[in-house]
Amino acid sequence: MPDSVKAFGNDILIGPIPWLVLPAALVVVAMTYLLYRQRLGRYILAVGGNQSSAELSGIRSAAWSSPRTAFRDFSRRFAGIMLVARLQLGQPSIGEDWLILSFAAPVIGGAALAGGHVSVFGTLLGVVVVAIITQALVIFAIDPFLVQVVLGALILWAVGVNRLREIRVERALRRA
Repeated sequence: MPDSVKAFGNDILIGPIPWLVLPAALVVVAMTYLLYRQRLGRYILAVGGNQSSAELSGIRSAAWSSPRTAFRDFSRRFAGIMLVARLQLGQPSIGEDWLILSFAAPVIGGAALAGGHVSVFGTLLGVVVVAIITQALVIFAIDPFLVQVVLGALILWAVGVNRLREIRVERALRRA
């Protein structure tokens, strides 16, 4: 191995960074470019946010069903590959208790539950926040049930903040 690549336990480090960060960072950059700079991404966001509005603006939602499904499936498969690479274990029941984590990250990152607003970097920030909180609770030997309760409270807080933001925008639009 070159000097810059070192093994630490089961993790391979490139300098101070675990190697799994590199493909994840590449996918974040590619998703950001695709969603915000390409017509495909903008149409996927439009149809996913509000199908009726997308159709009224001239986007045929039925035509974008297959690319939307392919985009979603790529995301799922990439997450599965990264998980297997991280754990060095493939088992179908690994992620059964991670549903709340996968739900909490985008919501904490600012995604609207009703759809129409999503941010790749916001979701990334939500993932970091959820990881820090769960790791801190594990380090302090908090009961796993309470970890779920804390994450649920965090989701409720994020939804409340999101709703307050929507109310402010609605009031500003009424005044204008």
